Amino acid sequence: MTSGKFSEYLRSEVPYSLTHVLIQDLHEGQHVSQCFLVKQKTRRATRAGDPYLEILLADRSGTIAARAWADATQRFATQFEEGDFVFVQGRTETYRNALQIIVESIRRLESHEGETGKIPGFDPGLLVPRSEQNIDEMWDALWKLVETLEPPPLRSLTASLLEANAQPFKEFPAAIQYHHAYLGGLLEHTLEVAQGVSRFAEGTAGLDRGLATAGAILHDIGKVQEFENPIAPRYGFSGQLIGHLLLGRDMVRDAASKIAWPDERLPRLLEHIIIAHHGELEFGAAIVPKTAEAIAIFYFDNLSAKLNMVRMHIGRDAQEGDFTDWHDPLKRRFFKGKLTDG
Repeated sequence: MTSGKFSEYLRSEVPYSLTHVLIQDLHEGQHVSQCFLVKQKTRRATRAGDPYLEILLADRSGTIAARAWADATQRFATQFEEGDFVFVQGRTETYRNALQIIVESIRRLESHEGETGKIPGFDPGLLVPRSEQNIDEMWDALWKLVETLEPPPLRSLTASLLEANAQPFKEFPAAIQYHHAYLGGLLEHTLEVAQGVSRFAEGTAGLDRGLATAGAILHDIGKVQEFENPIAPRYGFSGQLIGHLLLGRDMVRDAASKIAWPDERLPRLLEHIIIAHHGELEFGAAIVPKTAEAIAIFYFDNLSAKLNMVRMHIGRDAQEGDFTDWHDPLKRRFFKGKLTDG
């Protein structure tokens, strides 16, 4: 979806007759009768062979799991797809310490409109999780880093890749779930990593600031080819078969082949950063980091992702007291209390 079409989609009038309760404000035992964005939809079967749907619903405050059991699945499974705005009726309950929605009915929003008539005034932007940061300001900040890169061929390569992929780079999330999983998340995450690496490299002996900063800016460039549909992202054909590390390496290699290099090893060092930035083979790296720059980017990438996960979890948590509910991916609870002034 192009940026223009996406903007028009969000500005268009979507009828919606009920007050929207943000996902972060839902609680156990609550009746649900409102709209969401469908981010994921998976058909499954119970041990007894009965069909059910696993659904991931979203609004701008986050996501919530939903289940549609046999009767609802048979009635509504064909009436919506991933990326649709849907009208959901059901109830909330807690399962394994996490709130979920048990779906009684779920239909694409246009179907609900046809039955109830159009009621103006609803902003569909309520349903689309997005970065809290200003996209244009983040993009400008990233370009300021690009302009400082040395040597010039490295700056030219980085600039050419950003220019060629500006639209998806601004729109896509950094991940389908867990960290920076919202519109603009890829840009937000990249800027965090690049600014952190750049500042660290300026005062650290043994780090080439230009190489490290360029690597930080481009470490996730392959995600613009790995993902499809920024509103409800999924892995595309190349994403499933190749993944963003190798896709990004190929993008860098193609761009580098059009540039004259003072040292032909420099673009290879940049490729190494991209394929090694997951740090360990068991975490998806194609090879372990073998340069100081690659090691730095691995740690800053990991730090940005983990701190975003913590921030999002604390922001959505409804647990009483100073500590959050259990965070399963990071296997711990987090302190969320306020320190006393003075």
